[in-house]
Amino acid sequence: MGSWGKGLLLSGILAKYLYDQDESALNFVKKWVMQSVETQTPEGELSGGDPSQGDFALIGLSLIYFAKNEVESEKLFQAIRKQADYLLDPSLKRAENGALFYLKQVQQIWVDLMVMICPFLAKVATFLKEPKYIDEAIKQLELHIEYLRDPETGLYRHIWDEKRKKFTEGSLWGRGNGWMLVGLVEVTEQLPDDHPKKKQLITEIQRLLEAIMLCQDEQGFWRIFLDQVSEISKIETAGTLILAYGLSKAIRNEWVDAEFAEYVQKAFDAVITCVREDGMIMNASGLTIDPKFTPYNKPYPHAQGFFLKTANEVKQLLQFLKEKQLL
Repeated sequence: MGSWGKGLLLSGILAKYLYDQDESALNFVKKWVMQSVETQTPEGELSGGDPSQGDFALIGLSLIYFAKNEVESEKLFQAIRKQADYLLDPSLKRAENGALFYLKQVQQIWVDLMVMICPFLAKVATFLKEPKYIDEAIKQLELHIEYLRDPETGLYRHIWDEKRKKFTEGSLWGRGNGWMLVGLVEVTEQLPDDHPKKKQLITEIQRLLEAIMLCQDEQGFWRIFLDQVSEISKIETAGTLILAYGLSKAIRNEWVDAEFAEYVQKAFDAVITCVREDGMIMNASGLTIDPKFTPYNKPYPHAQGFFLKTANEVKQLLQFLKEKQLL
């Protein structure tokens, strides 16, 4: 499992603890988070040897939780700061305008990076009370929007090659649009109401969700590619979960109307039909290339992690609707 899959799975298991107070789940995450701190590279990466410039920051989301709630120690504070400072390091590979390349060796802008680094940087800014980190998160969101947003559909494409000046993987990938949505939502959540960028980000969330909701099928799923129904664009549980998670958060923050909660519930109910008896989430995809080259319908850590995160989020959404007397 890559560091991003590990990071998502750990945050999912942590969400399970928040859902049902299962101490074994908390202890499992704590073990792996502490191991990541112990093996943090001198540069700051929480998982060494990764080909990306930011995937390992997902592990930092769970690390922040423990530093805030479980283990107050200078070691954890320093590990968080070290990882965050790494992402701001001017020596990282960037486009001329400052957009961070996803891979260490290739000049490409990937939508994936928006969920890998932006929520972490935003939460670090709140935790350490240092706005420079959320400023960078907002900057990266704005630059990636500029590169990757499709003007016709309002959805996001996957990979822009800065050297070749073209999309080398230009699909309207379901999970990729989820990455952008969650990045936008979890950064905006950390902003005070009077922040000069907050209204702009909320408008982008609303616009993106409008485009995304048009693509949900009758069962409640979103597909591998949002604009296609074909043999290579099957129903996709991981993307469905991520999109439902982002929509639910937008509803609870009152950025979109509560009537859209039906899209969330329909999506989660659809994914439940794909849960195996042993708890594995099926009908998930790995990459955006032709499925014959990447396994489909096998367990993936990102699907497991986001199922747990979305289950906890749906629980909070239902509570929100009850409190608003909308349920």
